Amino acid sequence: MQRKGISPSGFTFSSVLNACARIRALLEGKQVHATVEKSGLLGNNVVQTALLDMYAKFGFVLDAQRVFDAMEEKDVVAWTAMICGYTKVGLMDKARCLFNAMEERNVVSWTAMVAGYANYADMEAAKELYDRMVEKNSIAWLAMIAGYGKCGELSEARRVFDEIVKPDASCWAALVACYAQNGYAKEAIEIYKAMRDQGVRVTEVAMVGALSACTQIGDVHVAEALVKNIEEGCCDRTLFVSNALIHMHARCGCMEQAWREFRTMKERDVISYSTMITALSDHGESQEALVLFSKMQKEGIKPNQVTFIGLLNACSHGGLVEEGCELFDLMTQTLGFVPLNEHLTCMVDLLGRAGHLEKAYNLIIEYGSPSDAVIWGALLGACKVYGNAELGKIAATRLFEIEPENVGNYVLLANIYASLNKWEDVERLRKMISEKEKGKFPGCSWVSS
Repeated sequence: MQRKGISPSGFTFSSVLNACARIRALLEGKQVHATVEKSGLLGNNVVQTALLDMYAKFGFVLDAQRVFDAMEEKDVVAWTAMICGYTKVGLMDKARCLFNAMEERNVVSWTAMVAGYANYADMEAAKELYDRMVEKNSIAWLAMIAGYGKCGELSEARRVFDEIVKPDASCWAALVACYAQNGYAKEAIEIYKAMRDQGVRVTEVAMVGALSACTQIGDVHVAEALVKNIEEGCCDRTLFVSNALIHMHARCGCMEQAWREFRTMKERDVISYSTMITALSDHGESQEALVLFSKMQKEGIKPNQVTFIGLLNACSHGGLVEEGCELFDLMTQTLGFVPLNEHLTCMVDLLGRAGHLEKAYNLIIEYGSPSDAVIWGALLGACKVYGNAELGKIAATRLFEIEPENVGNYVLLANIYASLNKWEDVERLRKMISEKEKGKFPGCSWVSS
C-alpha cells in the first residue's frame, strides 16, 4: 500500500498497530508510530487508542502514559487500556488511581483490576472489587480461582467456582491446577473426572494439572486413563503436555513410556531435557543422563539450574566424582549460576562418599548457607563413614545450632567418636542425648484403653 503511494487512513493505522500488539512486533509498531506522526493523524482518537493499547500490551507504560496524556478526549476504551498497561507491570496503585478517576467503567475495566490484583496475590483487594462487580465474566472467575490457588486458599477458590452457574473450560482447568499445585492430588483428579463427566472440553492447563496430580500420587491406573484420554484426542499434545507426560511416566516407574514420549516429541525445550535427565538419575541410569546432556548441548539448548540438579544427582548416585566436579565447574564458572542448596547437597554427598571430605567442607564454606541442615547432615554422614572426628565435630556443631532438638545428630557424632575409641567424648554426648530425651514431652494416646 505504501509502495503504491496510497495514503493510509486512521482505520488503517489502528489495524496495523493492533496487529503489532498481537504478534509482539515492537520495532514495527514504533515505525508505524513515526509514520502516524508524519501523516498528521496523531490527533485521531482511534489511532491514539491503538497506540496506547500497543504500548500498554508491551509493558511500555511511560510511552503509553504519554499517548494517554496527549489525548483530548478519553473514552472508556482508552482508560481501560491504560489501566491494563499498569496492571501488566504490577503498578497496581497507579492502576487503582486511574480506575477511581474513571467516570464510566465497563466490565473490562472491572475485570482488569480484579485480574491485576489476583495475579499479584493481593486477594483482599481483588475480592473487594470482585464482590462489587455487577456483571462477572469468565476472566474474573479465572483470575480469582487462580489467585486463591497461588495463595493456597483452596476453600475460597472452590467457593468462587461453586458460585458460577455454568463454569467454562478455563474455570474448570484453573480449579484442577489449583488443587494439583497445592498438593491435593486426589481431589484434583476427582475434579478432572467431574469435568470429563460433564462433557467440558479439556484444555492444556487442565491436562497438565491432572498429569501433575497423577505424578504426585504415582497411580499407574490413573496414568493409563489420562494417556488414553490424550490418545483419543481430548486435548492437543503440546510441548507442556508432553513434558508433564514424561514426568508422570518416570514417577510411575514407566521409563520405557517416558523415553517413547521424549523421542516422539516434535520439539523439545530445556524442561523436556531436564525432566528426562532427572528421570534417568532417579532410576540410577547415571551414564544415560550424561549422554542425554551431551545431546542437549549439541542441540544448542542452554541448561538451567534444574538440569544441573538432575545431573549432579546422577553423578552422586553413580559415584562419578570427576564428571560431577566438571559439571559443577561448568555450572558455576562457565555459565555463572549461583549454586542452590540442592546442588551443594549433591556435591557434598558425591565428594563425601568418595572420601574427599576436606573438599566437600571447603565447598560448603565457599558456597553454602550456614543454616542448611541437609548440607551439614550430608557431611556429618560422610564423616561417620570415614571416621573423621575433626570435620564431624564441625558439622555436628553447626547442626546442633540449626536443629538443637534433633537427637540423631548427637548419635552420629557419638558413633564417630566410638569408632575412634574416644570413650570420654562418647560418654559426654550420651549425657547430652539423655538430657535432650528428658526434655521431650511424653507421648500419649487419645484412644481410650
